[in-house]
Amino acid sequence: MNILESTLLAIANLLYYPVILGVLFVLVHQIIAVGKFMSELKQRRNDNFKRIQLFKTECEEYFNAPSSTYKAIEFDLIHKLRKWHQRYSKSLSANRLVIKAGPSLGLMGTLIPMGTALASLSQGDLMIMSANMVTAFTTTIVGMAAGLIAFLLNYKQTEWLKKDLFECESICERSLIQWENTEGQTEKLINS
Repeated sequence: MNILESTLLAIANLLYYPVILGVLFVLVHQIIAVGKFMSELKQRRNDNFKRIQLFKTECEEYFNAPSSTYKAIEFDLIHKLRKWHQRYSKSLSANRLVIKAGPSLGLMGTLIPMGTALASLSQGDLMIMSANMVTAFTTTIVGMAAGLIAFLLNYKQTEWLKKDLFECESICERSLIQWENTEGQTEKLINS
């Protein structure tokens, strides 16, 4: 039994530095994510957000030489819309990962030093115990904070993505109606 406990303790001690680095990486990632979020928020407030405008331009370019049938055009527009949605949904996946990984790393960063702290308490070494307890609690705080920030950013960015998707769908529908009206007028001119 003592061999198993020693093995588990050795594995936990091996994970200590990777977990601390992971917590720091998650924190740095979230600081960068907050910066990107603030930049996007500023662009949206100034009506200078280019994501929708780029999609509109792409649709306009498509209608310079569209497919020949209504169904083919409809299919092409749906395909463009789905590609756009997939491209920008990927930007949310990093925050979704941090929502789960941040608290998990924080918990691991808590439990690993607590084992060492309890062992040093049994030997009466309060200095080592206090240092390990500080590490334990700070990794929990940092991991939970990173997860909370990621959750809040993801929540707002998901709302923005839904709103943008609705706008892009409207662009597709308007473009299709304009094409239909133009084609209908051309047919009337040809038949008259």
